[in-house]
Amino acid sequence: MPLKYANLLEPIEINGVLLRNRLICTASNPHFIQATEKWPTEALISHYANKAKNGAAIVTVKGNNPVKTSDPHSLSLDITVGQHQHMFAQCADMVHYYGAKAFYLVLPDMNIVKGYDASDGVLSEFVAGDGSKAELGKAAPKELLYKMVEKYAEEAKLAKSLGFDGCFMHMAYRLMFPGRFLSPLSNKRTDEFGGSVENRARFPLMICEAIKKACGRDFLVEISISGREDDLFEGGLTVEDQIEFAKLCPGKVDILQIRGGSIDPSQPTYLDLREIPNLEAAAAIRKGIREAGIDNVFVDIVGGCQDLDRCEEIVRSGQADFIGAARSYIADPDWGNKAYEGRGEDVVPCLRCNKCHVAGPGNWNTVCSVNPEWGLEHKIERLRQDPVRQKRIAVVGGGPTGMEAALLAAKRGHDVTLYEKTDRLGGLINTTRGVDIKWTLVRFGDYMARQIEKSDVTVYLNTEATPELLKRENYDEVIVAIGAEPAYPPIPGVHGANVTPAIETVSKEPEMSHEVVVVGGGEIGVEMGLHLAKHGHEVTLLEMGPILSPESVPVHFRSIFEKAFNNQSGFTYHLNARVTAITGEGVSYIDAEGKEQFIAAGSVVLAAGMKAKHTEAAAFCDGNVRVHIIGDCNKVGCVQTGLRAAYAVGNNI
Repeated sequence: MPLKYANLLEPIEINGVLLRNRLICTASNPHFIQATEKWPTEALISHYANKAKNGAAIVTVKGNNPVKTSDPHSLSLDITVGQHQHMFAQCADMVHYYGAKAFYLVLPDMNIVKGYDASDGVLSEFVAGDGSKAELGKAAPKELLYKMVEKYAEEAKLAKSLGFDGCFMHMAYRLMFPGRFLSPLSNKRTDEFGGSVENRARFPLMICEAIKKACGRDFLVEISISGREDDLFEGGLTVEDQIEFAKLCPGKVDILQIRGGSIDPSQPTYLDLREIPNLEAAAAIRKGIREAGIDNVFVDIVGGCQDLDRCEEIVRSGQADFIGAARSYIADPDWGNKAYEGRGEDVVPCLRCNKCHVAGPGNWNTVCSVNPEWGLEHKIERLRQDPVRQKRIAVVGGGPTGMEAALLAAKRGHDVTLYEKTDRLGGLINTTRGVDIKWTLVRFGDYMARQIEKSDVTVYLNTEATPELLKRENYDEVIVAIGAEPAYPPIPGVHGANVTPAIETVSKEPEMSHEVVVVGGGEIGVEMGLHLAKHGHEVTLLEMGPILSPESVPVHFRSIFEKAFNNQSGFTYHLNARVTAITGEGVSYIDAEGKEQFIAAGSVVLAAGMKAKHTEAAAFCDGNVRVHIIGDCNKVGCVQTGLRAAYAVGNNI
């Protein structure tokens, strides 16, 4: 049978190296699955091996971490210590075992240029998990630049000796030292390493050339560059600049990975409504390379590449030569294999929440919202129990948690029936339909509903399950996932006719007045406020704490969210504001200075959190059968916590 994604899966030879397809697993790093070990443990090796098992042609393995910050949670490896090297070799060997090539993310000891930078007084964009930034430096002297070139080549040669097939270097968005020479915003030098594109490219390309000389032409070199910076920063790199840079790459660089113009937007979130934000720049760079007659430098597009049909078209049409991804492999452990099987409709959609970097402030766990296995890959077999016998299972609640539990139980051979009291599966996801920035969540909800439809799960919609109903059906076990309901704080007027719970914002928006007050500045409150402002309402949000959305992911998300709510017209907010009363005319509150204030508004949106349905859930525990209470009706959380709970029950029932 012909491959549905034949162009995406077509082999390609580069400098004598045969790559089995066009899928590159870019540098990904589950931050919290090992401790202070300076080598890849079995946990980290399993992570990379599974990406190769998943069908990738190249798997990029984390290297040394030369960036010194105050973040105590950064995972730093050291390939230069002899006692560590056999574990790096094992990592490369496991990637090879599954038919992929292993690339090493080369980052030599930056102490050589400690205190130095491309130019004087230009702050790096690097931000650690705790929010700390690299310090300002001064222009590195030439002798140190040549020393760094030697160190890069030495580390790459060491990686090759341990079995790696190529290396990858970050040179995008002014993040790492070599890449800061490329941008005119971070390189103000007036010597031969500054000024023109050719001069700014000199130092980075010296590194690449030295690696090729030390390791051979068949040791492939991939580097990341920003497709453009000028759309974000005045005077930044343009696409034309990067085409000129690419023309200098033959013989030194094999693959150009095209990223965004800044570190956070380069990891696109659901706040960016574009599917693949960097594609236009990547296509223009590739076109410029080919029009210049260069056929040995290849383009890897990264950032938002997950839809297999779209990825196939990108390669087929010549917009890029490779599809680079990390989150696609994280969200769906079988992403690459589904490409071979032609099952694009079954790919688990990434939410673009960026919890795979850091789950949240102070939450040092490796998690994925839609893949409960991520972070547990190395211990899955110990966490699963084989079913003793086939059972009749009832699942109460058709939200993401209930659907996941039903699907897993059915895959294990159980006879599963799911009860949903509304006319549609999806739970609270359905309340976000119509909110533009919730597009990834809606897409995920639709995916889950399709999987239920394709499964052996029996579904009853418009059916409110009761303990009496389930007892009559004589089920062996029951899984209760009925979710949560809005919490109402003790504020006078909170139950007024003009007060709408945040989860009903979309359905009630046409009835709301022009002026709206949102009470509660968590992530949901802010998102609903932005939605109303985009629909022409004048929105004022009141948050009793010192910061909006304190639960937001701090890495590669928070800065983008802040930009969204600080720049949305019609949306204003007050912090340290304690609401004291709600009336039909507006909202009274005590401001940060202790003064009483009043905002006139005909409509109020209440975003004061959710309350688990403990009483309703516990009612199913009538002593008849074993009952599992999971998801928000156990403890209010999110899609990630609900799916992890469903995974634990569904795989052990």
